[in-house]
Order: sequence, then C-alpha cells, then structure tokens
Amino acid sequence: MMAIRRSAGLLFAGVLTVALTAGCGTNSEPSASGGISGTPQASASGSKPADAKEVVVLKYALSADQASRQSTKDLMALVEKKLGNVKLEPFVIPGEGVEFNKKMTISLMAGDEMDVLYQNATTYQKFATANLIEPLDELIAGEGYDIASIYGSSLSKYNDKIYMLPAFRDVHVTMYNKGLFDAADVPYPDNATWTWDKYVEAAKEITKLGKGVYGSYMLDWDNYFLLQARQKKVPEYKPDGTSNYDDPAFAESMKFYADLGNELKVQPDFITFKSKKMPWDAFLTTDNYGMFVVGNWAVQSAMDKKQYPRDWKMGVAIMPQVDEGGKAVMGIMGGYSVASTSKHKKEAYEAVKALAELQWTLPGNIPARVDLSDEEINSIFQPMVEGLADDGITVEELKDAILSPSLDIVSEKLVGPGMTQITSLISSEGELYATKQRTLEQTMKELKEKADKAIAEDQSAP
Repeated sequence: MMAIRRSAGLLFAGVLTVALTAGCGTNSEPSASGGISGTPQASASGSKPADAKEVVVLKYALSADQASRQSTKDLMALVEKKLGNVKLEPFVIPGEGVEFNKKMTISLMAGDEMDVLYQNATTYQKFATANLIEPLDELIAGEGYDIASIYGSSLSKYNDKIYMLPAFRDVHVTMYNKGLFDAADVPYPDNATWTWDKYVEAAKEITKLGKGVYGSYMLDWDNYFLLQARQKKVPEYKPDGTSNYDDPAFAESMKFYADLGNELKVQPDFITFKSKKMPWDAFLTTDNYGMFVVGNWAVQSAMDKKQYPRDWKMGVAIMPQVDEGGKAVMGIMGGYSVASTSKHKKEAYEAVKALAELQWTLPGNIPARVDLSDEEINSIFQPMVEGLADDGITVEELKDAILSPSLDIVSEKLVGPGMTQITSLISSEGELYATKQRTLEQTMKELKEKADKAIAEDQSAP
C-alpha cells in the first residue's frame, strides 16, 4: 500500500487530541458531520438497493462542529473516491460529547434514518444493547474480509459480535524526563522489560534528587485507580451481572495508586494534588517529574513548543507492565458503525469499512490497523519525530510504544451496565481512600455496593 504524506507539526497534535481525549473524560463524536430534528443537507436517493452505477447517499450522523471541519470534508472525500457509488451526506445533530450521544440515541430510537455513526469503546456497547447499531459479522463473512489480520487486538466484540470497525487508537505510554533519569543514574525504560516494579524503583531514585523533584506524576482520573487490575483483564462484572469489585485485584490496584504518594512519596500525595489543583500537563510545564503514564495524545501535545517550551529531553516507552515481557496497554478505540435505521446497510457497511481503513491517512490519526507497511508507519510517525527532534525520539521507539502489533490493548474505561455512574464512583470512592478518609476495606465495600445499585438501576431503566 502506498504511503501517503502528511503535514507535520501541530495539526497532527490537534486533530487526535480532539478525537480521543474523550477516552479520558466524556464521549465525543468523530471528524465529520451529522442531525437530530434537523433536516439532512441533501435529499436521500431512496430506499431501494442500489445497483453498481447508482450513487447512494448515506446519512453521516455528526455534530455541527465536526461538520464544519476541513478534516471531516477530507475524510468524506477519501471515502467517496474509494467507493465511487457512495456520497456521504452530513446529518447534523445538535450538541457535543455526551449531549451529542444522548440526542443521537433519541433520534435513532425515534426511527430517524441514519447510515453511518461514529462510536468508541465507551459508547458502542450501549448502542448495540439498545439495537441502535447493526452487527457486522454476516457482511464481513459474506465477502471474506480478513478483519483479524487488519485490526488485530484493536478489534473488539460485544456478545461475541462485531458492531464497530476501529479507525484510530489512543494507548497509554510512559513519557519520561531523560535529564532526571541521567541525573539519578537510572537507565531509560526498556520496552522488553519495563514493569511497574521497575517504574517504582526508578521513581524512588529520581525522587532522591530532592528540590521538589518527584519520580512519578499521575492524575485523578478514574483509570489511574485501577491500572493494574485492568491490565490483568480482571472482569469488572461477575457472571451474574453484579460488579466484581470485591475481587482482591481491584483493592490491590487502588492501594498501589494511593501508596505512590502517601507511602512511597514518589509523587505528590492526593491531598496535595487536589488542594493545589495540579494540572494534567505539569509533567510538560516543569522539570520536576521523572515519569508520566498517560495516553499517547499527550506525546503529541508535547510537540507544541510554544505551549510547552522545554530545555530538557523527553523519552517515550511502553506503559509499565505487571509482569516482565507483558504487552498489555490500556487504550481506547474510535471507529464506525452502521445505524439500525439505515435503508442501505450494505453500502453503509462499505462506507464504515472505508472510513476505518482510510482515516489514518489524514494528519493526526494513530491507526487501529496493525497491517501497515514500514513505509506507511514511518509516514505516520515522521511528523511526530520531526516535532520532537530535540528529544531524539525515533520512529521505531514510537512504533514500539504505540503501534506495535504485539501490543495487547485493554479498555481504559469500564464498558457495560451502569458504566457512567460506576466510572464516577471509582474516582469519588478512590479519592476518599487516597485522602485517608476511608480504609481500603471500607472503600471497596462501598464501591461494590454502589456499583451494584448503579447496575440494577441501569438495567431497570426503560
């Protein structure tokens, strides 16, 4: 496949940050446009199946902001050029993020015709449960589409069915300050052997430098409280549908996170973090932190030298592993689904497939595909390498940490009944423990009971 050149620098950082920071907070929509009560911006071609020469107009459900972006228009043009007989028509739905998804849900449940939807790992299962998107398995099998070799571990299933084809990914990496590693005489992380034990040992040595220096920096987002349990793939639901937070792995993860600040003192303790309102980007704005485990979108943010001027060099490595040689990294996927209300499901599937296959060719997207050639991978990471030239980071280092086919991507977010409320509970209950207002046992008991209630309420909702 021919590599496509892409513009370097800040455009690369900006597009992906908009698309994937939703994995760390609210859900968001993709790089294109779509409408709830609104009228499509062009008339549809009718409901009959199209022959090979007929142009089928597909309604692409997106927000007004995304509809106005050039990146959206470029993506739609790529798909139309590839398919020949398909035109993507923006169907604008009011709102952004969570509000957008709520209104799209209402619109679909009302039977409004749409064809193509953007989804991510935190939304598509809810849409599948509500029968708002189509399983794609029969269409995939019907043409012998080798989906496993194209997407590898980027592909996810719900109830053993495929509802979304992934287009791009964001995975957790270790960003590290080379100057502090050098000053503490600590070797840089080795992707083949990098573990949480080695992370802690490196953090201890760097913290010994003193003068306000810490070896580690982490945030108060929900995923930090359960890092290791999710890497171990411990189920968060029991077979009977209740929560699994009484599994010791979750308590161990909660304790590990709190201990980094409270006991080991290798990062700011939680009370300090909250009282000082420490920002997410403190790693980039100071020379005080040795390591920062975060989504690869933050690496792209580091390319903005006006926003983040630095006189120290940064490195990028794989997310620390529970066991040496492991490759489990937390991440989130963005991709595309066929709406259940589509009158052109086969053509919509072809458009979804084209979107998933091609979106990486536009600036600012780390592909979900794992079948790309070295030339194509170089074309993805070269803008980042150029933007981080002072750091001496190589294409190979970025590939190993972000896009290696051997990476085993596990969801950074809970997906299932009650997930929105439970995600909030993980943060709020974890904060009470990390600030020493509750014992670990009390914390996990409260989390378990409240999560079970949230699941029951979600399942009983109309």
